[in-house]
Amino acid sequence: MNFFKAATTPAPLLELPAALWAELMAHLRAQGAGVRESGAFLLGRKTDAGRMVQRFVPYEQLQPDAFSNDYVSLKADSFAKLWEVCRATGMTVVADVHTHPFGPGQSHSDRTNPMVALKGHIALIVPRFAKGNPRPCDLGLYVYQGNHHWASYSGSDVDRLLRLTDVGVFQ
Repeated sequence: MNFFKAATTPAPLLELPAALWAELMAHLRAQGAGVRESGAFLLGRKTDAGRMVQRFVPYEQLQPDAFSNDYVSLKADSFAKLWEVCRATGMTVVADVHTHPFGPGQSHSDRTNPMVALKGHIALIVPRFAKGNPRPCDLGLYVYQGNHHWASYSGSDVDRLLRLTDVGVFQ
């Protein structure tokens, strides 16, 4: 008698259309100009299967001086603008993304100041100011656990949790 357990791949936490990924990476690269951080909120829908990104809202669209320091800094009224975009589009924040000059690790500031301090929030960090052609496996993916604790993923784990799609819907 043969017993086996069917191999299952857990659903990704986050899916986005490949074309939107390319647009997002190009925007982050251009906004940071290879010398400073840049970032955006990823908006979309949450389902039982995961989160589907449908658009992004760059930080500078919410607050023109978001990058006046060496790091991203958003004020409270920027979040009011973000929530208004969410209401107007019927979408929700499914993740945030920002660049770092070197690797995809979280800084002390990232760990202690989540953009959305709700358990389960996803933060992505793109290395090298998004230069070149960053792929999901190049990123750091962080899931907020509350109380300034994060679950951290890198490399092939990010490939498993962040899926680029051609069709833009959960399969």
